[in-house]
Amino acid sequence: MHKRTLGIVTLGAIFATAAMAIAPNHAAAQKTRYTRTTSVKVDVKLSERTKPKPKKDTTPQGPSVTADMVLELEGAVGDIRKEQIQLLETLIEDTPDSDVAEKADLFFRLGQTHAQMSRYHRLKAVENTIKADTAKKDKAKFQNAAKQHKKSSEDALKNAVRTYKRLADNEKFKSYPRMDQALFAFAYTLQQGKYMKEARQIYHRLLTEYPQSKYVPDAYLAFADYYFQENQLANAEAFYKKVLLFPKSNVYSYSNYMLGWVYLNLTRHEEAGKQFLAVIRDTEGVKKQETLNRASKKDFVRAFSEFGNVTKAWQTFNKIDDKYAFTMFELLADFYTEQGKSDKSIYVYRALIKEAPKHKNVCLWQYNIATAMLSAPGASNASKVEEIERLVKLYGALDGKKILPPAEASECHDNAAAMSGEMARAYHNESIKTKNPETLAYADKLYNVYLEVFPNAPDYGDTQYYYSELLWSRADSETNPRMQTELWENAAVSFTNVVKTGKVDQKLLKESAYAAVLGWKNALAVDPRVKVAPLEFKDDGKEQKVPEPQPIPEREKKMLDAFDIYINYIKDPNDEELVGMKFLKANMYRRYNHFDEALPLFEDIIKKHAKHETAYYSANIIIDIHIIRNENVKVAEWAKWVMDNPKFISAKEDQDRTDLQERAGSIMAVAERKILEQVEAEAKKTGDYAKYVQCGNGYLKLFNDTVKKNPDVGVEEKMDQVLYNAGVCFEEGRSLSAAISVYVELMDRFPSSKQSARALARLGNVYARVAYYDKASANFEEYAKKYAKEDDAYKAMNDAVFYRKGIGDDDKAIENTKTFISKFGSGKKGQADAASAFFSLASIYEKRGDLNVVVDHYRAYIKKYGSVGGGDRLVAAYGRIGQILWQQSCPVKTVDGSCIKIARERAVGKASKKRRKGDVTRTQCGPETKIKLTVVTRDAKKAKEAMKAFGQAISEFERKGGKFPGGDERTARYWYALSKFYNAEDDYEKFLSIKFPEKLNFDPAKKAEAEKSLKRFDSWFKEKEKLGGAAAGQYSKLIFDIKEPQNAIAGAARIGQVSQNFSDALYTAEIPENIRKYEEAVDIYCETLEAKAEPLENTSLDAFSACLKTSTDFGWFSSWSKLCERELGQIKPEDFPTASELRAEPGSGEVPVRDVEPAILKVE
Repeated sequence: MHKRTLGIVTLGAIFATAAMAIAPNHAAAQKTRYTRTTSVKVDVKLSERTKPKPKKDTTPQGPSVTADMVLELEGAVGDIRKEQIQLLETLIEDTPDSDVAEKADLFFRLGQTHAQMSRYHRLKAVENTIKADTAKKDKAKFQNAAKQHKKSSEDALKNAVRTYKRLADNEKFKSYPRMDQALFAFAYTLQQGKYMKEARQIYHRLLTEYPQSKYVPDAYLAFADYYFQENQLANAEAFYKKVLLFPKSNVYSYSNYMLGWVYLNLTRHEEAGKQFLAVIRDTEGVKKQETLNRASKKDFVRAFSEFGNVTKAWQTFNKIDDKYAFTMFELLADFYTEQGKSDKSIYVYRALIKEAPKHKNVCLWQYNIATAMLSAPGASNASKVEEIERLVKLYGALDGKKILPPAEASECHDNAAAMSGEMARAYHNESIKTKNPETLAYADKLYNVYLEVFPNAPDYGDTQYYYSELLWSRADSETNPRMQTELWENAAVSFTNVVKTGKVDQKLLKESAYAAVLGWKNALAVDPRVKVAPLEFKDDGKEQKVPEPQPIPEREKKMLDAFDIYINYIKDPNDEELVGMKFLKANMYRRYNHFDEALPLFEDIIKKHAKHETAYYSANIIIDIHIIRNENVKVAEWAKWVMDNPKFISAKEDQDRTDLQERAGSIMAVAERKILEQVEAEAKKTGDYAKYVQCGNGYLKLFNDTVKKNPDVGVEEKMDQVLYNAGVCFEEGRSLSAAISVYVELMDRFPSSKQSARALARLGNVYARVAYYDKASANFEEYAKKYAKEDDAYKAMNDAVFYRKGIGDDDKAIENTKTFISKFGSGKKGQADAASAFFSLASIYEKRGDLNVVVDHYRAYIKKYGSVGGGDRLVAAYGRIGQILWQQSCPVKTVDGSCIKIARERAVGKASKKRRKGDVTRTQCGPETKIKLTVVTRDAKKAKEAMKAFGQAISEFERKGGKFPGGDERTARYWYALSKFYNAEDDYEKFLSIKFPEKLNFDPAKKAEAEKSLKRFDSWFKEKEKLGGAAAGQYSKLIFDIKEPQNAIAGAARIGQVSQNFSDALYTAEIPENIRKYEEAVDIYCETLEAKAEPLENTSLDAFSACLKTSTDFGWFSSWSKLCERELGQIKPEDFPTASELRAEPGSGEVPVRDVEPAILKVE
């Protein structure tokens, strides 16, 4: 037969492309096999948000604090009513010139009022101008208002100047006390109106005529400010320094501050910083100077940005004002940005983010870093992209957490979206031109982060498509084979996502679906695949384990998605690629044991696309799947389908499919037998007898049909196996006569076959089922002797022994056991089995009643197998030897296990009457129902041997700690307890053998004799008490320590008997003849004995009651529990008249050596 290797194929003109081994880092990447014709035009529009921030003109524009804020000009800046002005003008007209002070003061107040009105309208003009610039509507309204306020301001200024001039020029008012203040106000007003020439003249007059005026420094300040505004910085510096000659002046700190600004404009930044620091120190904590203090701190930062070390900025600002340091640090970053110092601004912004990661401006800071990086000298594209990624990820982390206020959150979103989305397209567009892989990688990163964080963006679909095209380009240009595989997969997954998202038009949806498939095809083309050979349909009767479906990895799931997308979008059923996609999808399911999903797809290809190359592979794989799943019927059906469809074999002219036809023919040859094996398996699973019989008939038919076609078939064609299988099925289906016939036929036709040997053993089982135990045994014996080396020969002989014992054929059972030992008794396991078999022979000898043989057998067992047969059997053997020898040591029949003779009357069911005093016929003190016993001497040798055996049983049990893994611990405990019981029996019989002293006389009249008698009696009582207590102590251990039920009850009974026999020895002690005729002497004698006997009798009653309780507690009733009932009725029949009649028959007697067992190895 010619066999073709079946591989997992890739799509293309020919799917069976040979798999290529790719060595990473050495072999060149493959040229793209599946290409597309597409021209991507990336829509690139860069907004202001993505452009580097231009460097601003950093020339200092001027301070934020003006002289208006520090000069003590009277009057609030507010709207002045015309009535106020008219009132002042009227007062001036009405006041005579002679009233110099009053009239001059009115002029001054009028001038101030006009000046205040001018300042008010000037501010309102500025306010409306700002509103006009920012308003979305009513711009004209605000512009007109601004014009009106400007004109009103100019008019008021002119009126103020006129008023001040009338005051200043009038010689009559020269002595006006506030003339210096009026001159200053006049000059300052002129200065505000840009009449600086005239203002200087007035300032000069003030300085000349009033050199001691407190407004002198204010005048100097006015000159200084003028020069500063005119950029005459040297003159400004000189006049500011003049102001500083008046440290108590209200404008001192302001002049210091303005001197700092002079230095700023002179680019003497460090000196400017010192000036600002001085102002900060001088104004710290002064409420009136808060504005100046704050301005100085801001302007110190401005100066520091020019001369300071950025790494020490935070430390410096903290020393100045730890509460305002953070704001100063933020200002420093802004100044650096304005100055174009990108590296320093980035440093500060990063420090700010680290210091305050939840600050409302944190996203703005990162945006500033990203924009600064765009223009940073020496910054790599990788660094630029990295900062944009950080910005987007930061927004993603903050989004929805309400950390940023709404305005900041919105700005953060717009900045991050613009930077990532627009820059991704920019890099992409550049890469199309340059083909630079690094540029592609940058675009890849930005696309990826944009799509991850902004799924609801309006351009999400287009961006997703651009990203997919970019991944395609990266894969197409990649030179590393392993990386190329990964990139093709990424491109395929990305195009798949475009289709799933559905945010592009139909044209791009179709293009994306097609590209996804081509991406996977290219990935498959560069990824090695393992070849798979067709499975052999074996005729070995074994079922293989069906593999469980395995989880499909994520990569393969995505591949399946791409297949499905293609299948859904390509509707032409004859499309070559469509059939290939179906095959790849089916094969993916097969690889991960998802057979139920794979089979319909393979079948669709076979029956609807027979001419496609993958149909051949699909047919082979379908057969493989059914073989793997042990679905023999299906295997046969598909093999038959192939054989019945020769057109399928020749459907593709350039593809040789004859090996598939040969495979199908081979399968058909074994299919029928495999189907029968499946029927047999179903029968085993369900226990359905009818199924078994169907199986047997099927095998028998297969045998008959085969023999009919070729009478010479035999073992080589496995016909012996077929017959054997038929017999087994009939046997399990309870069709036993048919099974017997088949087994006999098998042994007759193929006597040398291994199956015939197995049939012989099974025939024994069949005979056993129909109760032909002699035939069953004979078959087992024959099999075991004939095929001793077979694995089941051991079991066969074991079963033979079992059935021989069962039918009472002891001689044959013994013979089989010996045969078993001789054949299977070697090796470690064999010795253990032989020990079990040998031990079991004791049960046969026990049944025969020859106890001497039993003892000899156990001794032989101990000698030969004691070390290998298990400690439990050793304990049992020693215990049984001791028990037999102890029983044999007594020359008479034992009474309740004791070697004694007893004489007493049975108690009646009512209280016995005590003999009356003075009854001279009395021979004993107690009634005739009391026990009068005689101890019979045991054979000393046998008793000694028995005690030795008991000691050995006890020693072996205790040596093992009562644990016999794999053995019978319960039986071992029984023999251990029994041995302990018989150890106590020796003391018990010694206790019984102590004779009561004779010729006692307790008559007080005979004092010497009474004392002597009492001494003899006390000696006897103590000895009796000592031996009885020793025995009772040993019996107690059986109850409370060992707790083996049968012997515990026996021990409880003996404890009762110790007290009973003790008391009865007193009750039955013979009254001496010499005192019987003396009534008083007899009474004294009996009263003395009864005083001792009655407590003992009560104790025995308690003990026998406890015996019955022990029996109940253990749930075990035996001859010993019956003894306790019997003696309770004997001692006190009036209280226990029917005790023995109330108890059912005992549940169990003493445990014998288990004389019947199911098989050699089941001895218990």
